[in-house]
Amino acid sequence: MLPERLLRYDLRADEVVPRFLAPGDHPWLRALLDAAAALAGRPRRALRERLREPLAGGPHPDRLAMAGHVVEALCRGRARPPVPSRRARAAVFGLAARGGARPDVLAAAAGALGVTVAQVEASLLADLADEVPLAAPPPDLDPGALALRVNLALAQGLLGRAARVEVRALGGARAVVRQAKLLGLICTVRREDDAVVLEASGPLALFRRTRVYGRALGALLGPLGWCDRFELAAPCALPEGERVLRLGPRDPLFRGAAPRRFDSQVEAALARDLARLAPDWDVVREPEPVAAGDGLIFPDLALVHRLDPRRQALIEVVGFWTPDYLARKLDQLRRAGLPGLILCVDASRACGPDDLPPGARVVRYRRRVPAAEVLALALAST
Repeated sequence: MLPERLLRYDLRADEVVPRFLAPGDHPWLRALLDAAAALAGRPRRALRERLREPLAGGPHPDRLAMAGHVVEALCRGRARPPVPSRRARAAVFGLAARGGARPDVLAAAAGALGVTVAQVEASLLADLADEVPLAAPPPDLDPGALALRVNLALAQGLLGRAARVEVRALGGARAVVRQAKLLGLICTVRREDDAVVLEASGPLALFRRTRVYGRALGALLGPLGWCDRFELAAPCALPEGERVLRLGPRDPLFRGAAPRRFDSQVEAALARDLARLAPDWDVVREPEPVAAGDGLIFPDLALVHRLDPRRQALIEVVGFWTPDYLARKLDQLRRAGLPGLILCVDASRACGPDDLPPGARVVRYRRRVPAAEVLALALAST
């Protein structure tokens, strides 16, 4: 997603309209990709320095800044210095503190480290962000694909300024809901006629972890592109005041890989652990959604007794959360006659100032859900 300083948009009445790149931008995008390819192996700062010079096609500086940010992220290499940078600095600075000319200090450090002087110099700053070497652009990245990626990053950046987001989806909606759950978004889901409506809190509605949450919310745009139809509306807090971002299937956004069914590592580990601890129970992945009042609950797992299927417990793994969000969800479950659903909440993803609501059937976890605690609650409720 683009940082706030690079967001470019127009304002029309109560709406914010992103300045998406179009086919007319393809010629200079090709020149940008060629420039990035020529700088492969050079420090990241070399690309920024190159973009201060004229580029074929004469792109507008604002559009070039957006595209340059995306290309730099796509070409981010990995630092592999001959010597770990901290070790190289410790050797050089330790010798320099004793005095001596720079060439002598570097030669002594190289001897102590068992490498060449050139390798010492290459290692000194290699772990700094601007010194990490650029990789070549992905071979399948053409100007059209780059334009779509820039547009997606722009839309994601604007979503990072949202207090809430509403998505109405037709065809492929389950994959979107599944992705929202895997991303850990704070959301509710309901059905309206043929559409599934997902309402998610935006980063600006939270107290903590807003930047990480904003990136997760932006990642929801990828699978949305695979829906038959969708409408997204998000009121965004901008310097000019609140404006609504509206996106649909006709907007030129990169839609990412086709959605596929998969478990998060946390859910997969919990399913394995429950199967081991409760051999008389079946662990059902992705059971059918359950109506809860005017909403829908999408449990991640169901525990069903083999001899008495009436004995079952539903389990949902929750990502980002606030105490108010959990309290509303638990109240919704009670009113719908589903008090037995067990919520497993990631202790590291709390986005509010308070603790869990009192009386909650909640299991805290960090990295791995304690299956024994989940099983104890399940047995108590069945």
